This record gives sequence, structure tokens and C-alpha cells, in this order.
Amino acid sequence: MTIDGTDDLLRYAENVPVTPDEAVETAIEFAALPKRKGAFRRLLRRPGPTIALVYLVILGLSAVFAKWVAPYDPNEQDIPNRLATPSWSHWLGTDDLGRDFLSRIIYGARVSLVVSLSVIAIAMAIALVVGLFSGYTGGAVDNVIMRVADGGLSFPPLVLALAVAGILGPGTENVILALSIVFVFGLTRLVRGTALAIREEPFVEASRAAGSRTRRILAHRVLPNVRSPLLIAATFGIAAVLLAEAGLAYLGLGPRPPTASWGSMLRQAYDRTLYSASWQLLVPGAAIAITIFAFNVLGDGLRDVLGVGRSKKAKRSERRGLTTAARPGAGAGTAATAPTDGSLLAVDGLCVEFVGERGVSRVVDQVSLTIRPGETVGLVGESGSGKTVTSLSVMRLVPSPPGRIVDGHIWFEGRDLLASSFKDMRALRGTGISMIFQDPMTSLDPAFTIGSQLVEAQRLHGKRTRAQARGRAIELLELVGVPAPEARLRQFPHQLSGGLRQRVMIAIALANEPRLLIADEPTTALDVTVQAQILELLKRLQRELGMAILFVTHDLGVIADLCDRVAVMYAGQIVEEASVHQLFARPQHPYTEGLLNAMPQVGRLDERLAVIRGQVPLPHEMPAGCRFAARCDYVVPECRTEPVALIEHDGSLVRCSRVGDLVLRGAE
Repeated sequence: MTIDGTDDLLRYAENVPVTPDEAVETAIEFAALPKRKGAFRRLLRRPGPTIALVYLVILGLSAVFAKWVAPYDPNEQDIPNRLATPSWSHWLGTDDLGRDFLSRIIYGARVSLVVSLSVIAIAMAIALVVGLFSGYTGGAVDNVIMRVADGGLSFPPLVLALAVAGILGPGTENVILALSIVFVFGLTRLVRGTALAIREEPFVEASRAAGSRTRRILAHRVLPNVRSPLLIAATFGIAAVLLAEAGLAYLGLGPRPPTASWGSMLRQAYDRTLYSASWQLLVPGAAIAITIFAFNVLGDGLRDVLGVGRSKKAKRSERRGLTTAARPGAGAGTAATAPTDGSLLAVDGLCVEFVGERGVSRVVDQVSLTIRPGETVGLVGESGSGKTVTSLSVMRLVPSPPGRIVDGHIWFEGRDLLASSFKDMRALRGTGISMIFQDPMTSLDPAFTIGSQLVEAQRLHGKRTRAQARGRAIELLELVGVPAPEARLRQFPHQLSGGLRQRVMIAIALANEPRLLIADEPTTALDVTVQAQILELLKRLQRELGMAILFVTHDLGVIADLCDRVAVMYAGQIVEEASVHQLFARPQHPYTEGLLNAMPQVGRLDERLAVIRGQVPLPHEMPAGCRFAARCDYVVPECRTEPVALIEHDGSLVRCSRVGDLVLRGAE
């Protein structure tokens, strides 16, 4: 049975009796399945790749049916009519032997494409077998195979092709063999690298644990994940082979005369008709260039829709480091002028979308939040609720693509950040707003010392000399409680414990005295003792420096210990906002009640820990009504039909249509 998507998997599990081993195997196959559904449709929505594909299809059909498409036999000579200019009877004229040039171009396409496709097919077949075996098994065999591949790749491709073709002699078969040898090394390394990465994936480990044979793992787990990068490499490879074949044919090592190929036609035109019929040099050259360009455009399109690597547009956007803000404030209900309530940060109607394989998904929907100077606001919710995307959007750090801010305003000290330029945002980051992340080991550069990174954080904004920055770095480390700060400046991140690394990250964030610190789950990767120390450090720093904090977490215990106000997020929306005391004592939303009930209670070992059944809906599967309805114990039919607005009730902001009817249990 073919399983395609979560719904099919659930129906299969409900209706088909299976043994435990079969159930494990089915789950592993589903996890290993690359999600590529609809890739061809997405490709056709891109004008560039679509035009390239149409051109290549027309070219391929013309080559296959050249006997019926070409107006003349490519080798039919008409000596009295040699070197004829383009006319109605000969659209591209005739060559020095009176042969119709258009017919030879069409038949030449057949030869060039056959050589290119044959080379890639042979090289891919060898690379798949050798690369999969090498990458999955590893060990001495892998080392030998890779050294051979490295040796082959050490030669310039065309030089190696010339050497092999020179030994074998001219001819179509010899060209195919020579170029297959040249291209097999790179493809083997590609397959081997992909297989090497995939063999450590959890679904492969689970398949091995379930007792699957190596052959089955390679065929059903590794190969499906190798196909996409290999397909993209093959598309670019065909263009490279086409150029290499033209080069060999131009040098006389291609198909033997009178067989037409684009490279041999270039050579003949250069030797015989360069001055008398120069268009005969331009036509095959243009055909080669356009076809190579078409394959490259198609390869770019495949890479984008299959999600392998990053497009050039994505790389440019990532280098700029600025989230795209498409028509900020275009939607209804968003403020057009800066707030006048004295807030430091005001997020109003923020909407963030991601473009993915399933289309456009809204991951943050109409989020509004304010933070006053010196205040600590908690943003809490389970994984997938949109907390991190919201915090990254404040600094416009959501990668674009795939992310983009499509509506709302983000005001900081009266300035709309969504209307700010990259230069302005770069000047604001680290000075007005700083951010610390969950895992300091991935945030600190392992190649540089702690001191160099602290100095760099200060000098990026040009405020201090190197000596001043170094002195300030020692002060910062003392401020965050790092012992022996001068010695720590000379150490690398891997030489510090997790708690010290997080203290260093806090020091870097405070280097330029920001007014707002965004902390994205900074204690999650730490043990309980170190977590308490970091929380106490943040409270002390806030008292001493007077900065505001936006604290992102999934731990309500941390919220109770640190924050003044808290906003609860679920499925991209804020469902409740209140002071910490009020939220813990009188929750107004069923989701908040569920989070509070799920907190472990000291001294209550006899009770089973409460859980919230179900999971957060996926961004592309959001329900029409209340997004928590499927998991709510108080749901009524009206909850599922209409969107629920965020309203004020009893001193809280609540997104629940039954807010006046429910009496919910708070934390004890």
C-alpha cells in the first residue's frame, strides 16, 4: 500500500490490522519519505524554468523526430547551390557542400543531446552504486573510493576528457566513454556525501533497529533522499556535458564526418566559411549557448522547488539579513501612527507568512504586544505556537525567503521598524535591541576567542577603540558573573561550560547598552541549577541597567519567577495576555488553564500529571474557528465556525468566545 500524507497514514493505521514489526516499518518509511508532492506544479508556476522546459521539450522532440521535422537529409549535397544565403527554400542557407544548414542543426541537436544524456545516465548509474555503497558503509572501502575520486577531480575536466578521448580516438561512442569517466567522480562524491549524512538520521537508525536489511535501507531510506540532489546535479551536468562535447568535437575528437553535431559544425564553419558565410558560425554557437542556459535555468528551478540548497535570491536575502516586509500596515485594524502611551516596543497586528511546498502558510496572525521601559514581558506557548518567529520578526531576522512580514507595524521608541532600511536596522541591532538565543554553543563562533567576539560586538557600531573595547569586555564579564574574566578572554567557546557560555552571550548582548533584550528560551539547554543562576542574573541586570526584557519560553515556572506580564501564544495567535499574578490566579482561556495544570506541583506525587491532548495544528491546516477547539474540553459548536477576536475581560485580553461563561482553575 502506498502511503501519501498524514491522513492516509492515520486511515491505514485505523483500518488495517498490522503486526508490531509492520507498524514500525510503516512509520519509518513515512518518516523517511521526502516531501516533494506537487513539485512539478510549483515548477510550472515559475516563468523562467517553465520557458526553459518548453524550449528543451521542443528541442528534444525535434531531435527525436528529425526525420520528419528537418526539411532535407542532413548529408544531401547540392554543390551548385553551396554557401547559399538564407531563403525560403533554405531558411539558414547551405554550407560549403550545399547541405541544408537548418537540417544539420536539427540532426546535430540529436547527436549532442544523445551524447549528453548518455554520459549523464552512465555516470549517474555508476555514481549511485559506488556512492551509496561508499557513503553508507564507510571504513577503508570508503577511503579508497574517495581517494580515487579526489584523484580524478584533481585534473581539469576538459584536460582529462581530451586525454581520454585522444587515447580512444574520435567517434561518438568514444566521446561518451571519455566524458562519462570525467563526470562520474563528481557525481560519486555527491551521492556519497548525501548518503553519509542520511545514514545518521533517526529514521535510518530506527530502520536498522527494526532489523531491516542493508539492501532495503539503501533502496527505501537512503535512495529516496538522494534522488532530488542527484536530479538537480544531472540537470546542470547535462549542460556541462553539452559544452564539453562541443569542445571535443570542435577539436576534431567528436563524431566522425559526415555526422552532424553542433561542435563539429562550429569547427567546419570556422575553417571554411568564417568570412564568406559568418552566420554559419553564429547559429550552432547560439544553439549551444541557449540550450546550456535553458538547462541551467531548469536546474535552478528544480533546486528551488525541491528545497535542495538555497536559491540565489535566498542567498542574497540572507546576506542582507533583513526580513521582507511586504506592504506593512496594509491590512485593516493596524495603527497608522506611532503609539503615544510611552511604550518602548509596540507590536500591532503583526502577520508573518512562510512560502513552502504546500503554498503560503501564516505562522503569526494579528499579534499585538507592548513592552514598557524597564518591564519584563513573557511570551509563552508550546513548540509551534509562533513565539520564536514573533521575537525574530521584531528584529526582522526571519529568513526571507521563505518568510515575509505581510501586515502590521513594529514600533520601537516611536519608529516603525518595518519601514526602516537595512542600514537603520543594522545600526539598531545590538544597540537599541539585543537578542540571546537558546543554545550559546551554536551562537558563539568556535573559531574565535571569547575576547575577540566581545570586542567585535562593540566595534561593529564604532563606539570604542580596540583597547577600550577590551577593557569594557572585562567589565562585562564581571557584570555577568564570569570568574577570572581576563583569562576567559583568551579562551574559546568549547573551553567553557554551558552556563558560562550563556553568561558570555548575555555579556555580548549587553555590550552596547540596549534598551530592550529579547531572550529566546535562554535557559532551555541548561540544567536546573544553572537555569536558576541565569534567571537571577537577568533579574539583577534588569534592576541595575533598567532595560526591558521580552522573555520567550515554554516554561510557566520561569515566567512566574521573572516576568511582570505574560502573553500566551497558540497556533500563531495571542490567546491571553495578563499580569503574571492575574494569569496564574484567574486564567481566562482554556489553553492557559491546560498549561497551568500541566505544571508539576511540589508535594503532589499521588496525582497523575495533566496533559493537553492533541497537538498544535500545522500552519497550512488552521481551522476556520477557534484554533484550540480541537483540544478544548469546553468546546461548543459555535467555537468551530467563526474566528475569535481578542477581547478585554476582567483585566485580561482573551481570545475565547465563552470567556464570560467559564470558571477556570488557576495554579495552586
